Amino acid sequence: MSGIQTVHVVFKTHLDIGFTDMAQNVIDQYFKSYIPNAIRLAEQLRLEGGPAQFVWTTGSWLIHEYLKQAGEQQRRNMENAIAAGSIVWHGLPFTTHTELMDPALFEYGLSIAQKLNAQYGESTMTAKMTDVPGHTIAMVPLLAKYGIRYLHLGVNPASKVPNVPEIFVWRAPDGSEVVVNYANNYGDTVQIDGFDEAMVFAHTGDNCGPPTKEDIQAEFDQLSEKFPGALIRASTMEAFASKLVTLKDRFPVVEEEIGDTWIHGAASDPGKLQQYREMLKLRDRWTAEGRFDPASKEYADFCDKLLLIPEHTWGLDEKKFLPDFKHYSLRDFQAARQADTVSKDAIPDKYRYMGSFAMNEHDRLSSELFALSGRRSFRLFESSWQEQRGYIRQAIQCLSEDKRLEAAAAIQALAAVPEECKDGHSLNPGRPHSLGLFKVEFDTDGSICKLVDRRGKVWADESHRLGRFVYETFGLENYHHWFEHYVEQWSKTYHWADADFGKPGMEFAEPRPEYRQISPNLICITSCSREIYDLVHVRLAMPSECVQVHGAPREIRIDYRFHRYQQKIDIDISWFNKQANRLPEACWFTFALKVDNPNLWKMDKMGMRISPLEVVKNGNRNLHAVNAGVNYRGSDGEAMIETLDAPLVAPGEKRLLQFDHTFVSLDGGMHFLLYNNVWGTNFPMWYEENAIFRFVISLD
Repeated sequence: MSGIQTVHVVFKTHLDIGFTDMAQNVIDQYFKSYIPNAIRLAEQLRLEGGPAQFVWTTGSWLIHEYLKQAGEQQRRNMENAIAAGSIVWHGLPFTTHTELMDPALFEYGLSIAQKLNAQYGESTMTAKMTDVPGHTIAMVPLLAKYGIRYLHLGVNPASKVPNVPEIFVWRAPDGSEVVVNYANNYGDTVQIDGFDEAMVFAHTGDNCGPPTKEDIQAEFDQLSEKFPGALIRASTMEAFASKLVTLKDRFPVVEEEIGDTWIHGAASDPGKLQQYREMLKLRDRWTAEGRFDPASKEYADFCDKLLLIPEHTWGLDEKKFLPDFKHYSLRDFQAARQADTVSKDAIPDKYRYMGSFAMNEHDRLSSELFALSGRRSFRLFESSWQEQRGYIRQAIQCLSEDKRLEAAAAIQALAAVPEECKDGHSLNPGRPHSLGLFKVEFDTDGSICKLVDRRGKVWADESHRLGRFVYETFGLENYHHWFEHYVEQWSKTYHWADADFGKPGMEFAEPRPEYRQISPNLICITSCSREIYDLVHVRLAMPSECVQVHGAPREIRIDYRFHRYQQKIDIDISWFNKQANRLPEACWFTFALKVDNPNLWKMDKMGMRISPLEVVKNGNRNLHAVNAGVNYRGSDGEAMIETLDAPLVAPGEKRLLQFDHTFVSLDGGMHFLLYNNVWGTNFPMWYEENAIFRFVISLD
C-alpha cells in the first residue's frame, strides 16, 4: 500500500483507573503530573517550531474531572492548551465494560464530551476504547444520537479479536450506524486502500502518561522513513476520521452482536454489582417522579461516580501486588492471608519469569509509577476492591438529603434476610401443589420440576427446571482449554498473560483442583399464605466437602412467591457462610422454561433486544450482561425472566472458560452467573459475603 500523503499521529495513554496503583493515586498522578507535563511538552514543542509536535488525546472524563478540581492557574493552563489544540478529548469517557450500563448511563457518558464541546467551541465525532475486546451493538444508536461516526477499538494483545473486518460499518436494527475500526492491540497504523491519509496511534503503556520529547522525535523519525514524502503531523482522530467516514459506502456492513469476552469478571463482586444496579433503578424512579433533573449538577455528580463501576479497572494488578502463586488451597490461603505478606518463596521456580516481570516492569515503563510496588500484601490487594466499591458511597453523597436517605435505605434493604414463614406447613418434593395460579412440583435440589398454568400450559418439567443452583469448580484442563482457544500471541505475551488469564501455581494445591458441578441437598420446603401470594421457603445445604475444601456457601435459601392475581413468580436466592476461596469457582442459578421455539429468546442489552444466536465468531457467544433480563415471545405464549441483581447470563449452557465458537441450544435454559473468580489480573479474587439475588418470572 503506497501513496500516503498525510500521516496523522495520535498520541494517547491507556487509562486504567486502578491496576498500576490504587485508583485515587492513579487519578492524582494524572492531575498532578501527567496533564501538566503534557501541557508543558506541547507548548515547548510548539515554541521550538519543528515538525515534531505533540497533541494529547484522552477520554472526556479525564478532562472533565480535571477541570472540576483545578485551581485558577491550572484551569487557565488547561483552557489555553484546549484553545491551542494541544489537549483534545474523544466522545467516550474511558474504556468500559459497556454492556454493564443501561442506556441512560451510557448517554450520560457521551454527554460529557458534548458539554466540553459546548463550553470550548469544539466538536466530537470520534471515540475510542482500548483493552476490552468487544462491546454490544446496543450502543450504536446511542453513539449515532450523539454524533459519533467513527469508533476505534483496540484489543488487549493477548485476547481474541472478534472476527470482523478491520474496518466496517456497524449497523443497528433501527438503521443507525457507526464506522468501526478494530486493531489487535491498543492501536497501530490505520491505512485504507485508495485513501491517501493514514493514522498512527503512538501509545504509551498503562497509566504511563505522555511520552518524552525524545520519544516524540523518535516517532516522527521512524514514520518519516516508513512514509517517505508524506506530511507527518501530530493530529487527532477527528482530523483523520472526518475524511474517512465519507468512504463508508465502500466498507462492509456488520449487523451482528459482538459482546465482551471479558464480561465474566464483573461477577467477581456480586455486592458491588447489586448496589450499582439498585442505584440505576433509583435514578430512573426519581427521574420519572420529576425529582431528579438530568440537566442538574446533582444528576451529573451522581452519574460521574456511577460511571466508575463499569469502567474496566476493578482493582490492583494481582501479578504485581499479590505475586503469590503458591498459597491456593483453602488452608494455605487462609494462613497466608492471616500473615498478610507475600513471602519470598511464594513464586515457584516454574513461574520465576512472572515474578521478574512484576518486580521490574516499573523500571521499564515509568520511574514515577507503581508507588505501592514495594508493599505487597493481601490486605493492600483487597483494599483496592473496597476502594472500587466506594464509588457507590461517593455517588450517594452527591445526592440531596432526601434521596441520600432513600439510597442508603435501599442499600440496607439488600441484606440477605429471607422472608420468614413461621406459620407455614411442610411440602414434600415430587408431589403437586396448588400455589398462586399454578400447579407446582419441587425437586430435591429445591428447583421447580413441574409448573403448569391455569390453561394447562406446561412451563417446567423434569428436563426444564426453574431455580436450580449449581456450584462449579475448575481444574487445570479448563485453563488449558482457555489458553489454547482464547489467548492470542502467547509466545509474546506469556510473561504477563499467564498470570492475567490463569491461576499460576494452582496445580500444586492439595487436593488438586478438578472440574466439578455440585448441587445442594434439601433440608426442608415450607409453604405459607400471604395476602397476594403463596410463599414457598426452601432451605438447602451444600455438601460438606465443597464447603470445607472449596468455597461453596454452607447454606442456600430460595424464596418463591407465587402471585394469586397474575401469572408471576418472584424468586429470591440467598447464600450464607461462604468462605473466601482463591481457587477458581462459580455459582449459577438456572431457569429453563419449556417453550415451543427456544430460538426466540431475546436478551435486553442496554435497552435493545438481541438474540443470543446472532453473535459474530470470536465475539462472546457464551455469556452476556443484560439490563432487565431475557424474554420470549412465541405462538405458545410469552415469558420474561427479570434479573434485579445479577446481570450475567449464559444462554443455553454454563460455559465459563470455554471458547469454541459454537452456539448451544437455548432449550437448555438461561443460566445466571451469580459469582466467579476465574480471572487473574485486577478483578476480586475471592468473596466471602452473604448474598441475595432477586428474579421475577412473568408468564402469559
